[in-house]
Amino acid sequence: MKFASLSNGSFKRLRETPPVDLRPRKKSSPTPSDSESDNESNVNNKWRNSLDQVFKRRNTSNNLGRKRRWKNKGPFVRTAQNPPSPVNVTPGPTSVKNGPRWEDARIDSVIQLATISPFNEEKVTRHMADLTLVTPSSPTPPIALPPTVKPHPIFQMPEIVENILRFVSAYAEIPREKPYARRKPLSLEHVKLIYKDEKKAMEVWNNRSQIGAHNSNGDGNEMMGSVMYNCMMVNRLWFHVTLELLLEKFHFKDLTKFRRFLNVKNQMNTNKKLIKPKMMVLHKFHKLQQSELDELSRFLSCESLKWLEFYICPDVVPPVAWINQFNNLEKLVLPGNKKIDDKFLIQVSGHVNNLKVLDLRACDKVTDSGIIAMAIRCPQLQACNLGRHRNSSNITSLAVVALARNTDVETLGMAGCKITDAGLWELAQLRGSRIKRLSLNNCDLLTNHSIPTLLALNYFPNLAVLELRHVDQITEVKQLVKFKLWKRSQNIPVLIEGCERITRLMYDEENRIRKSHSLLAFEDMSTWVNTESEL
Repeated sequence: MKFASLSNGSFKRLRETPPVDLRPRKKSSPTPSDSESDNESNVNNKWRNSLDQVFKRRNTSNNLGRKRRWKNKGPFVRTAQNPPSPVNVTPGPTSVKNGPRWEDARIDSVIQLATISPFNEEKVTRHMADLTLVTPSSPTPPIALPPTVKPHPIFQMPEIVENILRFVSAYAEIPREKPYARRKPLSLEHVKLIYKDEKKAMEVWNNRSQIGAHNSNGDGNEMMGSVMYNCMMVNRLWFHVTLELLLEKFHFKDLTKFRRFLNVKNQMNTNKKLIKPKMMVLHKFHKLQQSELDELSRFLSCESLKWLEFYICPDVVPPVAWINQFNNLEKLVLPGNKKIDDKFLIQVSGHVNNLKVLDLRACDKVTDSGIIAMAIRCPQLQACNLGRHRNSSNITSLAVVALARNTDVETLGMAGCKITDAGLWELAQLRGSRIKRLSLNNCDLLTNHSIPTLLALNYFPNLAVLELRHVDQITEVKQLVKFKLWKRSQNIPVLIEGCERITRLMYDEENRIRKSHSLLAFEDMSTWVNTESEL
């Protein structure tokens, strides 16, 4: 104890100063000492808050001018706006209003976040220097894609790519009429006469809606058609080559898609390259307007066109601008057209010298005059179909004779036309050895002196298909059966299609012929057995 002497001779006990604690401060508690609290009590009253209040004040404070600085490397520390003593903290300090704040960083120990004041910030900073501050997790890095593999150089050569895609395009589906191996039977009895097997006849009759169609792989063709569009997605070279091949085979079977195509082309620049297809097929466009076809002619050229088909498009005809470019046309198919007449055929005939196929079925306005004009101007014509159900008198034997004299016709369809025996004889004498297919259904002027006699005299030796339905004046079918048996003996396929009446006559006649042949063979064998052998 210490005492101080007073003036009156007495002593006063002095207040002792507490000893200084020289022990190191524990690092687990960043709370200031009591002495520091006494000296800074007025300042600390402003900052003494719980941890929740600190974060609540940070969220409700004015955020104007605040900018977060995130770095991928190193810790993140935030200091006051005007610290009393500069402290080197990494990274550098940022300006914050209303005292010190900490960002949303993951800290190893939340307990160490005690309330502090700007005056003891240096001590707290030194005390917390060994703590590890973790920056917010970075966004999920993108998945590393495998390195792009360059295609083989052979698939970058335009010539090779074009040959590959032409092979694929050859199997793409093209809308067309399905060919028939044979026509549908007319009755159950007719089926039994054709197949001569009651079980098979019942099966065919129950499935008669599918009889005759070739078993073509339609699904495969559709798949190959979609493959062509997939080829456009490979690269730029494949896109351009595939697009050219698709435009070479210009075909539509959906009127909505065709009109959409017209709209797209109209929106594009008209100065672009014209479409020059080699084939153009429009399939069953009953509501197609002539104005839409004229609109198509604005960006389509027919210089390279070889196949033009408007299948059952009754109200449209090829525009006049196209007709002058038909020099390379080889196939013209316009069945079921109500607008085609002799005037159109005469106009077309001057530009189709290379025509090989002409299909004008159910074109009721066409007469002998138009066919004669086409026959004279088309010497390479090989197939001509003029079958019809109405206005049968418009096509007569004059058209048949003109075709026989001026063309290389091999397939001739005259169903429903007024063909006489004389016209058929003229055809047999001029082109009989070259005729392979002949359709004479509903030709009611033909008699037994026509096709039965011509077959007996072998005027049509190469005939493979003969359609002879509802020809009421033909009653003699013996020569038809003999011709059929003769072809069968040579293993040459031949098909003679008749109605139920003619099929019944041919069936009975074939049985008589086979029976007579069996009797002749039996007589010859009997004669040979009973003849005495010569020694």
